[in-house]
Amino acid sequence: MNNSYDFIVIGAGIVGASTALELKKQGHQVLILEKEKSPGLHQSGRNSGVIHSGIYYKPNSFKSNLCIRGRELLLEFIDIEKVPNRVEGKLVVDDQISKIEDLFLRAQNLGMKDVSIFDKKEILEKEPYCKFESALYVPQAGVVDYKVVTEKIISKFLSLGGEVKYFNQVNAIEDSRYLKKIFTSHNQFETEFLINCAGLYSDTVAKLDNLEPNLQIIPFRGEYFTIDSNKSKYVNNMIYPIANPNLPFLGIHLTKTIDGNIEAGPNAVLAFAKEGYDWSTFNVKEFASTISYKGMWKLGKKYLKTGLSEMYRSLNKKVFLTEISKFIPDINANDLTPRVSGVRAQAVDINGNLVDDFVFESKDNSLHVLNAPSPAATSSFAIGEYIASKVS
Repeated sequence: MNNSYDFIVIGAGIVGASTALELKKQGHQVLILEKEKSPGLHQSGRNSGVIHSGIYYKPNSFKSNLCIRGRELLLEFIDIEKVPNRVEGKLVVDDQISKIEDLFLRAQNLGMKDVSIFDKKEILEKEPYCKFESALYVPQAGVVDYKVVTEKIISKFLSLGGEVKYFNQVNAIEDSRYLKKIFTSHNQFETEFLINCAGLYSDTVAKLDNLEPNLQIIPFRGEYFTIDSNKSKYVNNMIYPIANPNLPFLGIHLTKTIDGNIEAGPNAVLAFAKEGYDWSTFNVKEFASTISYKGMWKLGKKYLKTGLSEMYRSLNKKVFLTEISKFIPDINANDLTPRVSGVRAQAVDINGNLVDDFVFESKDNSLHVLNAPSPAATSSFAIGEYIASKVS
């Protein structure tokens, strides 16, 4: 068995898979190490499935550039691989027309085509049940199942001769001359270059590589409800609020998924474990690391009211329903069924700032993706392209 590679990628989520595929296309010997039994089981398979347009992100930021480029590459891939998708646009709504106009100006600065400010008549042509009087129509947005996309990427990677080792959690990393030695729960591997795409555990892996990042991954659980299928007519595609510019979360929005269900969410609450997909999942070591982090204390002071509001909404379906009812009529509590939750790997720096952009940090013979929040799935092919250009 060959245990020596040009590149080892840690993590078989969509970012790790896309990066490995890009490197494999260049002819390198590439191995993906994954602690789970199959790809895309965490952030890549537990999200709203939105193909993001890039409109929310600051021009010339990593998020903006990689999202816009990544969207093009993603659509090309899912077209070739015949992955079911729908790109019919979304409405971004707000009571204040000035906010709509500001977002429209950003779309123009980003060079986005056919983005339009809609009046009530135009809104109702797209979303007949939407309550808002003004909106921005963004035709570039769509939906896809990112777990399916991740599986397709892995399949393509394997067909080119790439390797994936499942059930291999990385426990230690050592430098050995010009190589990295990777010790997992079952094996030992060597590589000329290591790429860390471990998502929720990216900071943990970075420390194994003797890197001391000026941030820590804090897990925030995103909670969703599925609206009863009898009410599926109330949303045709997507209805979004304008995001709070001070927070990297988009807030509760309505999305018609690729299978035709309407999903509402996500609520965002602090998780008690990095894979804390419900209130009952508690990891003492991980939670202790979260609450002992100075940056978390500073973050809590800044957004205590917001955090408590999110927790209250999480525990009270009626409050969640109130948010949904701002968008569309005739939804009641009995129409809401909890959907599988996701956990967002949110980087927080030592000063308590929510790190908004992608963060890549290099070391000798390694590169660490230390923050890849939404729209990482949309951006994944561009992230892989960017990483491959840096390390090849």
